[in-house]
Amino acid sequence: MSGIVLLILRTAMALSLYLFLGWALWLFWRDLKRQQDSLAFQQVSPLNLRVEIGESARIQRFTSSEIAIGRDPHCECVIDSKTVSTYHARLSFSQGQWWVEDLESTNGTLLNQQPVTAPTVVASGDQLRCGEATITIEEKDQS
Repeated sequence: MSGIVLLILRTAMALSLYLFLGWALWLFWRDLKRQQDSLAFQQVSPLNLRVEIGESARIQRFTSSEIAIGRDPHCECVIDSKTVSTYHARLSFSQGQWWVEDLESTNGTLLNQQPVTAPTVVASGDQLRCGEATITIEEKDQS
């Protein structure tokens, strides 16, 4: 008789251990899902880029969180100039602000006449220089 009781106690203990582990994993998953959802709802601040090459100028509006700048047709901001690398620079929205980084371009990227050597915060009115192209940042607040 004590063998059956011992078997029932072992089974109950194993079942309670598995229930506890399942509950802990469910809480962990729920917390990760909640963090992912909160990050997904972060609003990207729209960005206008005024691109000037010589006498020609155009303004492009972007609402995505990452903007590749370069000659490649897959870039979001395509600049047709031989002085601009295929993938020259990248603007990305992170931590509530826009950042620029040089993508190891041949001629380098300048931010307000200073070389970009690491990801750097940009603000409205800043000027990027990619080869012979000048890009003026115009950040628009959402209302």
